[in-house]
Amino acid sequence: MKPIWCIGGAVWDRKLRLLAPAVAGSSNPVRESGNPGGVARNVAHNLCLLGLPAALLTAWGDDGAGRQLQQHCAALGMQLDAVICVAGAATGSYTAVIGSDGSLQLGLAQLDALAQLGPEQLRDSLPVRRQASLQLADLNLRRDSLEAWLAEPRDGLAVLLGVSEPKMAALPEDLGRLDLLIANAGEWQAAGGNTELARRGLRRALVTQGEQGVRCGQWQDGRWQWQLLKAPALQTVVDATGAGDAFTAGVLAALALGHVELGQAAAFGQRLSHLCLQSLHSVSPDIHPELLIELENPDAPR
Repeated sequence: MKPIWCIGGAVWDRKLRLLAPAVAGSSNPVRESGNPGGVARNVAHNLCLLGLPAALLTAWGDDGAGRQLQQHCAALGMQLDAVICVAGAATGSYTAVIGSDGSLQLGLAQLDALAQLGPEQLRDSLPVRRQASLQLADLNLRRDSLEAWLAEPRDGLAVLLGVSEPKMAALPEDLGRLDLLIANAGEWQAAGGNTELARRGLRRALVTQGEQGVRCGQWQDGRWQWQLLKAPALQTVVDATGAGDAFTAGVLAALALGHVELGQAAAFGQRLSHLCLQSLHSVSPDIHPELLIELENPDAPR
């Protein structure tokens, strides 16, 4: 299989987990941890754990954090030939404040190096990327970079992933060449919702809604047609960080393996997201290649 390309953020994650409900304007006790992160990188990490080939296109700094990211990604088997090392720029970082219930209270992102990944840098990797069966870009990228990416010649599918409500402002005006948008409910509304996104040319979407499940949408006969997939039962959320990235990796894996029915791809995404929600890590170590058997036989014992 040709690599699945993941284009966008790769950062060093710092998690601060509150040990009790937060008290505003006061010092709050936390437990701290740090790991490689970033939306596109997390998706590629999940794909590697599934045993699928993944290539990463991102930018990090020529600093200690960048070198750590490079070593970690290389050890997973990611293809890194297209990664840009930006001299004098700080490698991206993301600080998450996690509530005692596992929910994200506050996220703070610094993406100085990634801001250097423009249309010119994308062109350098085009000869190898255009042959991919799948390319994913996240909305950490600049708008002009996303516009250039969508305009590129390519043989496979183009999937775009939302990362936050404010960053939906980078969504290109023309989405006619986009095969699939994955966003949460807040990001979907921040981008204008059903009517606006259809006007821009979007025809397929997955909208995640947490405990309410996932809406699978296709624009047909002048309107959106939605299918709702209920969320798997989950008693406790350990940590919600990275659940959307795991979901996206599951969707990409299903599409790459030929399962083009959107509901089936979303169901496998939910399976991976469910594992992530039960882990302290942004990428669950319980993800492994044998999970792909469930794509062929969804009713197999788990």
